[in-house]
Amino acid sequence: MKLVRTLVAPVLSLSLGLGLAACGPDKPAGSSNPPEDGNATPSAGEGGGDDGAASAADEGGGGDDGAAAATAKCDAQVASTPTSLFSDRVLIRPPVNVVLVEDSPMFATTYQSGGFVSACDGTVDRMSVFVFQNDAKKTLGTYASEVIDDMLPKSGFSGGTRGSNHVDTATDLHTDVEYPAGDGSPPAKLYIGVTRKLDLVLVVIYQTRPDEFGVLMPTFKESANSLLVVPQDT
Repeated sequence: MKLVRTLVAPVLSLSLGLGLAACGPDKPAGSSNPPEDGNATPSAGEGGGDDGAASAADEGGGGDDGAAAATAKCDAQVASTPTSLFSDRVLIRPPVNVVLVEDSPMFATTYQSGGFVSACDGTVDRMSVFVFQNDAKKTLGTYASEVIDDMLPKSGFSGGTRGSNHVDTATDLHTDVEYPAGDGSPPAKLYIGVTRKLDLVLVVIYQTRPDEFGVLMPTFKESANSLLVVPQDT
């Protein structure tokens, strides 16, 4: 039986006792945001898109070397307007063209089987957002380890190699994990962002192919950094 990695676990404990419903491949209409209109919010430098790629290719002399240079200089491109989730408590700007759908009060994900063509023509295979009540006694590193060591193996991600931390502060931890092909699933590389905001801890996971991770990493980082939590009414 072919195993498909979906980033969805029927039961996600993470020592918090939270249950998440399993999801099918197709989701009824009701997206939390309309399809991206093609506008993107690039990071500082304004060099993203075709013009930036063409410029980098010119500098690299064209051919394979030029393509490598263009890949290395791909700027972050996130949605021009944020997606509102979980009764408008959470706001996030997904990678450009990626559409999130709220699946439960604590989980949102994507449902396009072929993924989304996003920044610099990189493919975002899946994006998911998990929300937990903050446990002040747990470090962000503990949350990240529970995601990588407990949740992801239950979703078919095993034998991965963890990379370096891309962000490591008191409130945010971003890391990556690369998984080999196996059991019918192709290789994958995940960017995992964990953030503590107000009374919540949020985990956002982006999935792509290992050879496209370098193109998309700036976009993943900027998207994860865009997470905002609105204070509850008192």
